[in-house]
Amino acid sequence: MSQRGVLVGHMARVRGRLRQLARAVDLVWEVVDARAPWSTRNVQLAGEFGGRPRWLVLAKADLADEARTAEWLRYFSARDVTAVAVAAAGPRPDVEPLLLRAREARGAGPRLRVLVAGIPNVGKSSLINRLAGRAKAATGARPGITRGEQWIRLDDFDLLDTPGILPPTVGRGERAAKLRALDCLSEEQWPAEEAAVWLIAFFQRERPRTLEVHYGLEDERGEPADVLAAIGRRRGALAAGGQVDIARAAEILLGDFRRGKLGAVTLETPGDAALPADGSDAAGARAKGAGAP
Repeated sequence: MSQRGVLVGHMARVRGRLRQLARAVDLVWEVVDARAPWSTRNVQLAGEFGGRPRWLVLAKADLADEARTAEWLRYFSARDVTAVAVAAAGPRPDVEPLLLRAREARGAGPRLRVLVAGIPNVGKSSLINRLAGRAKAATGARPGITRGEQWIRLDDFDLLDTPGILPPTVGRGERAAKLRALDCLSEEQWPAEEAAVWLIAFFQRERPRTLEVHYGLEDERGEPADVLAAIGRRRGALAAGGQVDIARAAEILLGDFRRGKLGAVTLETPGDAALPADGSDAAGARAKGAGAP
């Protein structure tokens, strides 16, 4: 069986398992990366939750542009989608609005059971750990480290952490580059160099001089591939014979971006959203016909 066939089969099994798990919960939190709230959604998840209420959690908001995050929250609110932004790090009170909303949803009833879903590495497990106040859910740098579901018991409700799930295909365009830049795709799924070149072009257009200042470049203008090579030389990413190790240079750039060393940056605006906020497959198909990647 081809690699794609294996991936499709795996994702089908995970989606089937999500359908089973959804029967045991009251609420679904779909976690996305605040730096790309549209691209890090999986609209195919919409039909797997049996009509359970779904909230959108914009994780890693401290790494995103604050004004852009506010735009996204207004965008989702206008479409009757409950959305809450939370930071990747910082004091626990930062997640209190999410806890408060969950407790309001529980009301006077029994313990609320919440399923936490999303694509790999958007911050699901880190969010649960912050809510719990200590490390209870497995986290790691490699996409998809959560191998199976885990129940996490909080004071007055329970969270179910689930494995990250991607669509069978994400294409070869801008969305895939964003997902690789955010570490939601592995090297096998999308080369670091291609994502780095896309990211450089983004900074040249949207955040000019950021790369010049951060890496001490003489000029960040020109072909993104040449800029990547210049970053590699500045950071000592050299192979035998003094040639730039482009793959290593790409990982340096992507790592700096992911950790916020290039500033609080959001890769897309609501105006870029070509898929629906409600995640419906039918609307998604219409959006694709209108030019969605």
